[in-house]
Amino acid sequence: MRRGTLQLIVALVATLAFLVTALSGLVLYAPVRLLPLVGHSLPQWRTVHLWGALALAAAVVTHIIVNRRGVGRLIAGLVRPAEPARGEDRAPAAAGADAAVGAEEAPADVAASADTAGGESVANSATAGAPVPGDDPRLRVSRRWFLWLAAGALAAVAAGFGLERHQGRARGGAAGAIAGFPVLNIESGPPATPAAAWEVVVDGLVATPLKLDRTAWLALPRTRETRDFHCVEGWSVDRVGWEGVRVSDLLDAAGPQAGAGFITFHAHDGAYTDTLSLDEARAPETLLADHLDGVPLPPDHGGPLRLVVPSQLGYKSVKWVVRLELTAQRAQGYWEDRGYPAEAPV
Repeated sequence: MRRGTLQLIVALVATLAFLVTALSGLVLYAPVRLLPLVGHSLPQWRTVHLWGALALAAAVVTHIIVNRRGVGRLIAGLVRPAEPARGEDRAPAAAGADAAVGAEEAPADVAASADTAGGESVANSATAGAPVPGDDPRLRVSRRWFLWLAAGALAAVAAGFGLERHQGRARGGAAGAIAGFPVLNIESGPPATPAAAWEVVVDGLVATPLKLDRTAWLALPRTRETRDFHCVEGWSVDRVGWEGVRVSDLLDAAGPQAGAGFITFHAHDGAYTDTLSLDEARAPETLLADHLDGVPLPPDHGGPLRLVVPSQLGYKSVKWVVRLELTAQRAQGYWEDRGYPAEAPV
């Protein structure tokens, strides 16, 4: 392939990759209301964003390899400016004056000898400003050096891809999962109530209102599941191990009335709420979790009890749940009142 054709292909790939990366980044990091407009799920846009960035990095590295000599000269100009050629520091006017004086004062026989040596003088003057071998100030970069540079850059991009994908998840307990979770909440902090004194109420349009203390809670059927957790801000934590009680089991115990269509989850302070349809709440993966990767759920991450809705973005998973209220109409949640959509599928 000709060099010009290769450069054109690299330029086109770089331009396309830049546009894809910029667009997907806008979708990921702009307000969540953009997601329903552009379609597809958050993980799909994350994949597009990562592969666009990878393609852009590969195009830049390829450009550097193809134009390595020009890049080498650019680097050399930055780290070591080119030295002036020998004789350039003499002013042309002064040099001409010196030559004129010398011609007037030179004897005739010297002038004649100068004529016979004219060819040699011209040749010497032509090479007077040429750099001496080994004294070239330009940086010489070998093909091998640039291949190592390219391999290192691609390895760094691949490593970043893997780190972003797994979010630093470590094996062997909850420490890895917790390390991957930023602590985000609107409250000043977790409640002071310990797990042993925590109570959960199920009321509203139900046949049998429930008030569950810790003993009654631990007597309920329990379930475990491993799911990815996706935040509206664009980050994710892969393969989180949750343990707790399915919301559907609580609904079965309370008995929803005929007019019930939605369930609102209330946090301990009453400020944060969110609502699911009964169908979403009855999904087998929707649960109230009290353990994370085999240990009690830490207070900063919603302990003693938080809602987990793997099919929805993280702002639907209410922390510090104390009440489940069944209603006929959908109630606006905390973020829905601030412009977020009521449905936030991943």
